[in-house]
Amino acid sequence: MVHLTICLPTRNRQAYCIKTIAALAEAGGSDFEVLVGDNSDDPAPLADFFTIFTDRRFRLVPPGPAVLPMIGNWERLVDLAQGRWISVIGDDDHIDPRVTGLIRRCEVLHRDVDAISWDPMSFHWPDNRPVPTLASIPMTSGIMVRQKTVLADRLYRWSEGKRRPAVGVGLYHGAVRKSLMERIRQAYGGRYFEHPVVDWENTCKVVAQAGKIVHCERPFSVLGACAASNSASTLSRETMKARLDTFERENEGGIHLDRPSFPFSLSDPGVSLCLSIATTITWFCQTHGVNQSGFGANFAQAAMDECRYCATREEYDAKVRCFARGFALWEDGYWAGHFRPAPFTPPKTINQLSGLSNDTLHIREAGIKPATPAEFYRFGEHAILPVDALLSGARVFAP
Repeated sequence: MVHLTICLPTRNRQAYCIKTIAALAEAGGSDFEVLVGDNSDDPAPLADFFTIFTDRRFRLVPPGPAVLPMIGNWERLVDLAQGRWISVIGDDDHIDPRVTGLIRRCEVLHRDVDAISWDPMSFHWPDNRPVPTLASIPMTSGIMVRQKTVLADRLYRWSEGKRRPAVGVGLYHGAVRKSLMERIRQAYGGRYFEHPVVDWENTCKVVAQAGKIVHCERPFSVLGACAASNSASTLSRETMKARLDTFERENEGGIHLDRPSFPFSLSDPGVSLCLSIATTITWFCQTHGVNQSGFGANFAQAAMDECRYCATREEYDAKVRCFARGFALWEDGYWAGHFRPAPFTPPKTINQLSGLSNDTLHIREAGIKPATPAEFYRFGEHAILPVDALLSGARVFAP
């Protein structure tokens, strides 16, 4: 029986995808499957790989007659999933298939659980380090039920006022029951996904529709960032602009990222992930009638927090101008007075120091040997609670 379907959508990053597949294939067990959704311009590399790759736990879903928008590729994979639970990772990421043990434990502890989240590690591939970079390993391992009211407040109203809402729920680097995804499809017009920013859109829908949500602090996956990834664009404004242009072109006919009701332009040189998330959240709440009381002032705080993390004066000025233009237009400038970013302060160091902060171990990547997210996951496991100990309920372990 397939307990978990791991969906692996990919587009024109075949070399990374093949390494990710090979790493997943090293795992034992027959309770998971991997769906590889190839949306590449050239189908040959992955098709050729699958002619010699005979692991029956893996299925290749080849490209269609035309390039699909990202939501189309995700849509077809979820539709084809045979597992009771579904997870999605990027083709340059990693997930530990032993997460099926966590899922089973959560099902025993909480029989009505609909979604399970965990804190992922993060890792930059060696080809994506234009500036000093840090990898991260969450160090705690508790399992707890998450309060939906708290998640909704953090997400829809951005109540914490930080550059990223601390939610982390959904298909992407998490696990969701297939039955919940079917309820989502029924509730939102017969599709699993509508918005181009599929991960955050899914987060909005899971928080709205899930019964019980359980969170595990121990990591079971790695957010990888290769040079060709969307996340790599956060290190380069030019790369982000190119990614957005491609994104909009391939999403023609779908929902646009720029919306008059939330006039912060994602084509602006100062665009950021913070703004992309806000655009998705406001689209969801306005489209589906979700209360956003307090969002305006809280988002202004989040925008100021985003500006605090700028490495250069040029980056700071671009982000401030981008946010300021949006706030001036949004609701006739009603929230503009809330956006008061602190003056730019050059950072003393940029990702040079390794150490523990807020229960997360940060490691300077220039000094470590792992070259892929899977290798980094195995490296990181030496510092965290073993899977077997977690599933047995142990709180400590002997090294």
